[in-house]
Amino acid sequence: MGEPNYALHLEVADYINQKKANSPRECAMSIARLVNHRNPHIAMLSLALLETLVQSCGYPFHLQISTKEFLNELVRRFPERPPPFPGPVMQKILDLIHSWKEGICVDSRWKDDFSNIRDMHRLLTFKGYRFRDMSRQQGGSSAASSSVQNLKSADELEAEDREAQSAKLQELIRRGTPRDLAAAQELMKSLAGANP
Repeated sequence: MGEPNYALHLEVADYINQKKANSPRECAMSIARLVNHRNPHIAMLSLALLETLVQSCGYPFHLQISTKEFLNELVRRFPERPPPFPGPVMQKILDLIHSWKEGICVDSRWKDDFSNIRDMHRLLTFKGYRFRDMSRQQGGSSAASSSVQNLKSADELEAEDREAQSAKLQELIRRGTPRDLAAAQELMKSLAGANP
């Protein structure tokens, strides 16, 4: 298996989008473990899958890739001091983090929930890692995504909001810290219509 199987990637994305529940988290963490595989070919294939899933899945998956646990696992094999010429796996991870910072952290309606991606980007920059300028490669993708956002009906936007709030609630409860549980309680009140 030399090249990524994009048809299979889209099937995985459909599965995650339909199954919901804990599947975005399980998939994201499984991919993060495969990214750190000793065989760079397996790592590159898992990064290709990750890239497709970020593009094809919605907020529940984006929320999982923005957790500290996922991001720390993704960069686990990065040395404290960056090498002068990063290998292909390391460069691809840097490219993905940079594209997420420039993409979903800017364009998403829930960009405030993705602060860990911005923090990881800032930390890697501080350590001396260099990110390639992706604006030349991506062209007008941000304009295209915002125009698709404008084409959604009010019902579609409301369903999207409920899905995002549900995913956020599930993640807050999973973490289980007192602060997260208090935020989960407020979110449940909001979902139940208790807050104006």
